[in-house]
Amino acid sequence: MSIPLVGTVNSTTKDPITGLSMNRNAGKQMLGADDFMKLLTTQLTSQDPMNPMKDTEFIAQMANFTSLEQMRNLSKSFDTFTTDQKMAAAPAYLGRQVTITDPTGEVKGLVDAITLKDGSPAVVVNGKTYETKLITGISMPPAPTPPPTTPVTASTETPTTSPQS
Repeated sequence: MSIPLVGTVNSTTKDPITGLSMNRNAGKQMLGADDFMKLLTTQLTSQDPMNPMKDTEFIAQMANFTSLEQMRNLSKSFDTFTTDQKMAAAPAYLGRQVTITDPTGEVKGLVDAITLKDGSPAVVVNGKTYETKLITGISMPPAPTPPPTTPVTASTETPTTSPQS
């Protein structure tokens, strides 16, 4: 007898057969280690004594569950790593000329500050905050123009030195 580990749930209830609590999360059931042990116990107690579950099936189910848990942990770790990388890269935008494309159009300007918006870094351009994912171009700011210089005229007089005492 094989019971699937993950399935679709119509409501948040407790399964009367397995005793599992089924959480509705966008139509997906989330099972933990305790739920797996309850499933396994139910499987073992409900199996046909004349045709018991083979140890290879049992080991395969354990391996699948372990693999699923490791994938979930890896996914969480990768999400944390991605967020940390975005935070570490955000200061590189400071003082840069950026082009931002958002639903209202294209905005160009210097990045004045970096802020957090919903836990993600955002740039402040022309006094408005934008998510970094909206940046479509980055360049160095234009070089400042040097101030005008006054022309120096050459003098034909020879400098006089004062006598030293």
